[in-house]
Amino acid sequence: MRVGKNVTLYTGTQPASGEKAEELSKEQDKRRTLFAGEWNQGNTLQDKIAQRKAQAQKQAMKVVGDAFAGDRAVDEDIENRRQHVDTLKEERMRLREEGEGISERKASLEKGYESGEVSRDEYVAEVMDLSREEQSYREKLAENENMVLEENAVIRGTRLERLKHNPMGEAREQADAILEAVGEEIVGMVMEDAKEKVDEESEKRKQQAKEIEEAREEQEAFIEEQKQHREERTEIPEELPVDEMVSLKQVQADVSQEVQNILDKMKLLTEDIKGAAVDESL
Repeated sequence: MRVGKNVTLYTGTQPASGEKAEELSKEQDKRRTLFAGEWNQGNTLQDKIAQRKAQAQKQAMKVVGDAFAGDRAVDEDIENRRQHVDTLKEERMRLREEGEGISERKASLEKGYESGEVSRDEYVAEVMDLSREEQSYREKLAENENMVLEENAVIRGTRLERLKHNPMGEAREQADAILEAVGEEIVGMVMEDAKEKVDEESEKRKQQAKEIEEAREEQEAFIEEQKQHREERTEIPEELPVDEMVSLKQVQADVSQEVQNILDKMKLLTEDIKGAAVDESL
C-alpha cells in the first residue's frame, strides 16, 4: 500500500475496513459454524442411509414373505390331504357296498345250487370267482384305511410342528432383528460421517489458526518496523523546508492510519482464534 510519495508499506494480508471488514467477519463466522446443509451436501449420507434401509426392508420382507409362502404351502398341503381323505372315505363306502353285493350274490348262488338250478361245477367255479372278488375288495378296503390313517397322521404332525416352531412368529422376529441391526448400522454410519467431518473441520481450523498466527507475527514485525521508522523521523532536523515537513506529516498520518487498520484486523484475528478454540472444544 502506498501512503506517500516515497514510502510504501507491505503487509501479509490486506487490512480490512468498512464493508471489507464486515465481509471478513461474516466469512469467519461462516467458517466457525458447521451448517447442517454441509452434512447433506449431495445427500451422500442420506442416500447411503436410504439405500441401506431399502436393502434391510427388502431383506425383512423376503424373510416374512418366504415364511408366509411356506405357511400358505403348508395350508394348501393340509387342505389337499383333507380332500384326499374325503375321497378315500367315499371310495371306502363304494367298496363296502360292492362287497355287500358279493355277499348277496353268494346267497343267491347257494339257493340256486340247493334248488338244483345250478350244477355243482357251476357252483364251485362261481364260488371261487366270488371269493377272489371278495378278497380283492378286502385288500382295497385295507389299503384305503391305511391311506386314510397316513394322511391324518401327516396332518396332525404338520399341525404339531407348526405349533412347536411357529414359522411366521420366527420370521417376524428375524425381520425385526434385521431392521434393528440396520438401525444400529445407520447410527454407526452417521457417527462415522460426523467424525470425518469434525476431523476435516478440525484440520481446517488448525490450518486457519496457523495462517492467523503467521499473519499476527507478520503484523507484529511490521509494527516494530514502523516504530523504528518513527524513531528515525524524530531525529529529522527542524530546518526542513515547509513542503517537506507537510509531506512528512502526511506520511506520519498515513502510517498511523495503517497501524490502526492493522490493530483493527488483529482484533478480528484474535476473535477468530478464540472462535476456533471454542469450536475445537466442542
